[in-house]
Amino acid sequence: MRVTGIIAEYNPFHNGHKYLIDQARKNGAEAVVAVMSGNFVQRGDTAIISKFLRTKQALECGVDLVVELPTYWAMATAQKFSEGAIEILENIGIDTLIFGSESGCIERIIKTSYCIRSTEFKAYMREQLDLGFAPAKARETAVERLCGNGELLRSPNDTLAVEYISAAKSLNSKMKFVAVNRQGVSHDSTIANGEFSSASAIRELILSGKVERASKYMPEKAYQIIKTAADDGKISDLKILETTILSALRTTSKEDYKVLPDISEGIENRLFSAARIGRNLPELLEYAATKRYTNARLRRLVLSAFLKENKNEIPEKVPYIRVLGCNVVGAEVLKVARVNSKIPVIMRSTALKGNPTFEFDVKATDIYSLSQINPDPCGEEFTNGVIVKKD
Repeated sequence: MRVTGIIAEYNPFHNGHKYLIDQARKNGAEAVVAVMSGNFVQRGDTAIISKFLRTKQALECGVDLVVELPTYWAMATAQKFSEGAIEILENIGIDTLIFGSESGCIERIIKTSYCIRSTEFKAYMREQLDLGFAPAKARETAVERLCGNGELLRSPNDTLAVEYISAAKSLNSKMKFVAVNRQGVSHDSTIANGEFSSASAIRELILSGKVERASKYMPEKAYQIIKTAADDGKISDLKILETTILSALRTTSKEDYKVLPDISEGIENRLFSAARIGRNLPELLEYAATKRYTNARLRRLVLSAFLKENKNEIPEKVPYIRVLGCNVVGAEVLKVARVNSKIPVIMRSTALKGNPTFEFDVKATDIYSLSQINPDPCGEEFTNGVIVKKD
């Protein structure tokens, strides 16, 4: 069986995601496996609907198997996010990774991935940082100097693609890579193009109560799931947690900030000070901001502090593969994966009791639920089993 992997957040699932799955099928995929972020996502936010509902969307719209990228990796830097996702897909046994791309040029993306793994790149990067450039700019300049592809790193999908391939090469993976031109609109565009819209624009429609207007940009089955979620009060909005987050950060010590992942260059001091004067999250982020720290990085750190992450407790590698949902074809992929995977493939959440990575996800999900108008009691990680699509 030819198995193609996709790394996604599906936040929420839209026509662009369906297009990528269709391209995977055209490329010969007999099974499509998605490794999907949990309830907190890389931009430093809650997912618009729970990972269980997004799993249903994916299965209804062409994915055969959905597995989870744990919070430690889902809410991390592009490098760590990619390393976790690629390790999971490698253990599942995919032969091809397909992804959206602004450039659509796989040769340039591969060349850039080799560049960022070189000794020369690290030296140039350090040189630029010492000159006072922000990490993103230092990275772009170093790549431009070495291979002339610096502008690729200005595009979010191409940047992730570079990290995906770099992570795969570090594992000596034999997976192939397919870049598909992103359709319709750019990553965070607020302007739709025909039936395509960015996930951020769709989220804005949903959060502003205009759920029906989002239907144009989503497959019908995916739309019906999110419409039901909206009717049931299961849409997540980080603003609901805003006061709780501010309260948590105001009582976080400098020492606790120092053990957050991705802390460097004294950013903990800025966060500590900003948390004590910011009256809302945008104001806190404004006080903490400098040209060296992207807004997404600061948002991730704010949520990391809120969830009490500790970098010393995060494993170097993903310790297990948790299955969120599958259909008949996905079940066949799982049969092989459970034999060949070097890390456990877990079908029952009770099997993960006591695992620190899973216990952190349990806590994150219990907190995530409070970001909904109609929250659930604690324990949703155990009351939701593997979602099976039988037809």
